[in-house]
Amino acid sequence: MPFHRQAEQFMEALNFVSGRRTLLCLENYSYAYPGGRDFVLKNVNMAIAPGQCHCLTGPTGSGKTTLLLAIKGLLPPGRQKGAVSFSSASLKTGIVLQNPEIQILGSTIGAEVAFALENHCVDPVLMPEKVAKALSDIGLKLPLEGDTEKLSIGQKYRLILAALLVMEPGLLLLDEPVAQLDPPGLEKLLTVIRQLKASGVSFLVCEHHPHPLKEVIDTFWRLQRDGSVRRLNASPPQIQWDRPYPGKSPSSNSSEKVIKVRDLAVVDENASSVWSDVSFSVAKGRRVVIYGPNGAGKTTLLRCLNGFVRPSKGSIHIWGESPSPVRLRGRVGSLFQNPHRQLFENTVFDEVAFTLKRLGGDRKSMVSKVEDALSRCGISELSGQSPHKLSYGQKHLVALSSLVVYKPQLLLLDDPFAGLDQEKSQQVMEILFDLSEKEGTTIVWTSHNPDSLSDWAHFALHVEGGQIVAQPV
Repeated sequence: MPFHRQAEQFMEALNFVSGRRTLLCLENYSYAYPGGRDFVLKNVNMAIAPGQCHCLTGPTGSGKTTLLLAIKGLLPPGRQKGAVSFSSASLKTGIVLQNPEIQILGSTIGAEVAFALENHCVDPVLMPEKVAKALSDIGLKLPLEGDTEKLSIGQKYRLILAALLVMEPGLLLLDEPVAQLDPPGLEKLLTVIRQLKASGVSFLVCEHHPHPLKEVIDTFWRLQRDGSVRRLNASPPQIQWDRPYPGKSPSSNSSEKVIKVRDLAVVDENASSVWSDVSFSVAKGRRVVIYGPNGAGKTTLLRCLNGFVRPSKGSIHIWGESPSPVRLRGRVGSLFQNPHRQLFENTVFDEVAFTLKRLGGDRKSMVSKVEDALSRCGISELSGQSPHKLSYGQKHLVALSSLVVYKPQLLLLDDPFAGLDQEKSQQVMEILFDLSEKEGTTIVWTSHNPDSLSDWAHFALHVEGGQIVAQPV
């Protein structure tokens, strides 16, 4: 980029904080990962003043998380140009990553929130009040001795946010909060942002779907595929799903029952009921959405269906048999909410090909199927890369590709659209619809958003308050 254009972009960024001191400033900043030939970020110019909330949008895998890590100083020592500067060397900056599991250090909720306070030698007498207030502010009303490992992804996101709030940061970096928080959680976050902005705290939010946070965002930016950043003159439009296959096809009217659940109940390790008296059935080719707030038990229900969790009462039958991972192998595909937990191969191609290799068949056919799956998910260019170095959304696409490549008869998907932009979400929706309509695949997926593709499902299971209720859509 010519120097004069770099200077123009930098002055344009500074003009947005004219009359106010700059809290954070990126000046012609570029970054390439160690061993990487291309810069992921190129000549980024951005300035944020105290009390402002900025939002960075951009395609899946474009480098939004990389920019947050650069600001926080957590990137590995690759090639860098330009500068990232702050108004004060003592500015406290907190970050919540899209996968909060990698940030949790404490074994209990109270220990996690108090961790930073202990490291800064805060008077122990003051800690309980600070911890309680932070948890209350973000709406995580759970016992302080609660096990962090037992929390849902959304609850873990809230927990990390509470652990940062106790330190009274001047700048908060939030990676995809809308993807992880239910509507009540987003309302709590909006309240926190409003209150902290009024006291001079600033925010930079990376978000594919910023509409729920629109009212507190002062400036929108877009990270382009080439690594550059441009300011948007208006907020991005709210996502409008294209549904090229309206209505319910005849194939969805099959009388064959794939799933039968009767009087199901699950209790946690404290013998407290997660939910009880659950009964429903799902016919072949049906699409079912499970929705409810963070921590209600949506993932637990999926784990019961694939045989990973044994219910305390009642029965589950998948094709007439009690589910177990061994019995369901090759017939059921499971997508975890945290895709990192199911990726293990050295390349994306090998990851997607893994099951096909185990099922047998000639290599030419296998290669063709893998390439087709990668193409349909829009990640062909990642074939030779390590799945462990990809973005959260890209990992989700790799994990999904590894399932749809062998066309299982039942798909159990935990929040399959998390981390995906509109284009990738649309591609995934069309892939799943085709499997359902053309292959007769039964699909069950979870969401914390009650409006999430509910008209695409044949019926919904609402999980809340210890109950699961089947509802028409």
